[in-house]
Amino acid sequence: MPALTLPVRYFQDSAREGLSCREENFIRREIEFSLPVVETGLVLVDVWNNHFIESWLERAEFVTRNALVPVLDAARRLGLTIVHAPCPEVAAQYPQVHRHLPPEPQSEPDWPPPDFRRRVGDYAAYRGPRNQPPGIPPIDNLGMSPHVQVRDDEEVVATGQQLHDLLKARRVLHLLYAGFATNWCIMNRDYGIRAMSQRGYNIILLRDATMGVEFPDTVDACFATEISIRDAEVQIGFTASNEDFFAACGKFGGIR
Repeated sequence: MPALTLPVRYFQDSAREGLSCREENFIRREIEFSLPVVETGLVLVDVWNNHFIESWLERAEFVTRNALVPVLDAARRLGLTIVHAPCPEVAAQYPQVHRHLPPEPQSEPDWPPPDFRRRVGDYAAYRGPRNQPPGIPPIDNLGMSPHVQVRDDEEVVATGQQLHDLLKARRVLHLLYAGFATNWCIMNRDYGIRAMSQRGYNIILLRDATMGVEFPDTVDACFATEISIRDAEVQIGFTASNEDFFAACGKFGGIR
């Protein structure tokens, strides 16, 4: 079975041999995976055309053009399963999403009470951070990035269950992830890396093809993004560089 040989990185809470197990001695390690092409997919998360955070959108647009699109092109040439997971609102704009069964209605739990879960009525004061004053503006005309064209033979999913059903049908086990935002949607969507890792898939985040939302004291060094990558390497799966991915593709039948 043709396979992609890819070096991947992980961060373990253990030290080099001979050193005490202390946090200052923890190190990143690297191993090499052999990923059968027919069992490997590329999942692109929330690759949008717009956002209300102007500075983040500028960085994300740069990463999309210069890092994500080259990954997508290489994955297409390699023959990986390509899955676009752009959020339910954007997925609904593509006919491909109708290849998948719609989500089954879920019965509501009986506790906490419905009004409390929705933070309405007597419980409105406990609304979550993004719903407290002054609130955040809507994202106008939300769609897929103009740099990413969804092909007819590629998949579009709106939910983690749709992604799982697709991967099961295609017998895909290994998921390469790229897209946005690293510390929000990549991590926490139901089709993101944490949820799909919990479903048992082998997760590899392409750390050059993603970008997180930063804070005033982290934006210069993109440290929130880096911490999310470390979190992925410790608790969820592995990461790989674009350079190593392209090198692996180059060794696979001359694909670059």
